Order: sequence, then structure tokens, then C-alpha cells
Amino acid sequence: MGQDFVTYLPSEIIVNILSRLPIRSIVRCKCVCKSWLDLLVSPEFVRSHISKSVPGLFVFERDPQIKPYKFVEFVDELDPNCDERRWNVAFDFNLPFHVPVYREYTAANGLLFLWKPYFLIICNPITRDYITVPIPLETSSVPESYGFGVSRISGQYKVVGTFFKREIDTPQRAEVFRSECQVYSVGTGSWRRIASAGLLNYEYAYEAGAFLNGNLHWLVHARDLNGYPELISCFDLETELFSTSSPPPCDDPRGFRNLSVLGGCLCLCDNMGCEFLSEYEIAIWLMKEYGDEKSWTKEFVIRKMFHADFLGFLCPIKVFEDGDILMEVEMRRQLYYSNKTKSIREVNVSGSDCTGCTIAICYTPSFLSLKTIAMENVVSF
Repeated sequence: MGQDFVTYLPSEIIVNILSRLPIRSIVRCKCVCKSWLDLLVSPEFVRSHISKSVPGLFVFERDPQIKPYKFVEFVDELDPNCDERRWNVAFDFNLPFHVPVYREYTAANGLLFLWKPYFLIICNPITRDYITVPIPLETSSVPESYGFGVSRISGQYKVVGTFFKREIDTPQRAEVFRSECQVYSVGTGSWRRIASAGLLNYEYAYEAGAFLNGNLHWLVHARDLNGYPELISCFDLETELFSTSSPPPCDDPRGFRNLSVLGGCLCLCDNMGCEFLSEYEIAIWLMKEYGDEKSWTKEFVIRKMFHADFLGFLCPIKVFEDGDILMEVEMRRQLYYSNKTKSIREVNVSGSDCTGCTIAICYTPSFLSLKTIAMENVVSF
């Protein structure tokens, strides 16, 4: 058969082989022939690739002299000559709009949701297409947080917005907080208010919703007779119902607590700061059994020694096989913890000479095109 051997392979075998290639190689394969181009945009290939896709970093750099957006792949092996972790910039690119990546982001199946006031975007940097999501229904409330994900059963992609406002309770003559929730289903072009907003009477949420197992999660404070207890608010994207659970105990009320997803588990990072510099610690909690609040486990405790400047909202990005941890602090710089030396240092994951703010979020690439799931106007770039 010689050179024509590939033409005799069943399409499912070709899909299995191609879905294991690096991103750049897959893009090149689209140019081989029309049959491969059709195969690489098929739902079968998209599903196969998503199941095998390896998480990396989506990086945004505030430097006007370079392309600001990059996808960085992890290289787990250590360089035997310098004992340094290596990063591989798979590609860099510009977007046709300028939306800095802040804490207000979420991602699902390779689709990124980016937002700032009055500007909402869903984008796939791999397939190079995006849609602009309309502004939520008219509301006098202030945008508090957004979240983005896909429901477990129907596979519907949804944007969830939470809003709050301060009101005066006339009988009590006291200030109260009212909240509402709105949901945007991709493909419908419109927002819906959720009648039973589970965030009612919640004061605020710190960050965008952490997406895991078809649910969005927020770390919030609720106002009740006992003060301001901390809770985890969970929104089921399938049923569109809220529930609450308890976070792990707070060891230091003066620290910064941040909710995220790490290694397939719900993660709470407690960046503690005590009056004695030698007692600065980072505690990383994992919910080992999803949905079981009793399964919270303090998986890592990192001594910061005298690095008081590392105090702030901190998000673990990846735990490497040797126990090293890559983290993001205050959405502007990356920290690397060496399990061998028990030390923390600042790192540059982009490989550039950028001296400004660098933001990195965990991102799993896919070839899911918005054209297959959206009725809205999809724009290519």
C-alpha cells in the first residue's frame, strides 16, 4: 500500500490518531487534503480531542509591543542541566477586541468567557471565532459576578450573571442587600431571570464562578442573624437551581481566600497572613469527593517565609508530578513553589521580556467551533 496506507484506515482510527497530536500539528493537518479538513471539523473529532486535550495556560500580557495573547503548554520534564521547569509557547495571537483577562473569566471545553462592564465575549482562540453576548436584561442592580459553563445532560452552554443592589427596608429603616440572577443560553440570543435566585440576601462574591461537574461555584458571604457566615453557593446549569455548602474552616480571618478548580477537584486556597512574618502560610484545600463538604482536605501547606509581598488572592494553577506548584497571585504575576527546596519564586511563563502585568489562567484547548452551537452571529478572526 505504501504512501496510500492512510487512505485505507477507517475514519475513527484517523480521528483517534490525529486527536493525540499537538495543537500546531493538528492545524497543519487541515492543509493535507479536503477529507482531513472535513474530518478535523467533525463532531467526532472535536469530542475525541476534548477527551485527550492537555490543560495549559492562556496568557495575557499588558505590553503593546507584542501580541498580547498566548497559549502556553506545560513541559513536565525537568531540564537536567539547570533544574528549571520549561514552558512552551505553542502560539501567540491578537484578538479583534481588547478585553484584558481579569479574575472575571471562566472556560469550558475550550471556550473562553471574557467580560468587563458592557462587554461580554465568548471566544475560542483555537478555531479563531467568537460571539458578542448581549448585555443582560435591564436591571438597576450592579453586576456582581459572571460565570460560564455547560450543563451535564443537555450540553447547553450558559452564561450566568448575578447582580445586587442596596435598598432601604421601610419597616425596619435598615439597609438591605437584594440579589437577582439572570441566565443566557448560547443559541437563544436572550437572557432570562431566575425566579428563585439562590443568591438572595448574599452580600458579595469575590470572583467569577468556578466551573466543575456542570455547576458554577462562588465563595460568598451571607447576611443573617449570626453575622456574615462564609458559604459556597452552587448553581446547577442543568436544573438552574441554587444550593449552598460549607467551605473548609478559616484559619486566619486576615488572610485571602479564593475558590477555583485544581486537578479536577473544587479547590479553596487560603493565603494567610499573621502578625509574625515567619508564620505566613498558603493552605490549599481540596474537596476530594465532589459534593461532600466533609471531604475537604488540606492537601498542601506552603511556608512563605518572609515573602509578605505575596499576600493577596492566590489561585493554584497546576500541581506537577514532583509536587511543585504553579500559582497566580492577584491576577498579575505567577509564582512557582519548589517542593524540593521549599521555596517560592516569581516566574515568567510567557517567555517574553514583558515587565508589565502578566495574567495566566488554566485553559484546555479544543477545536469546538461556536458555529456549531450558536445561532448568534459568529465572527471569525
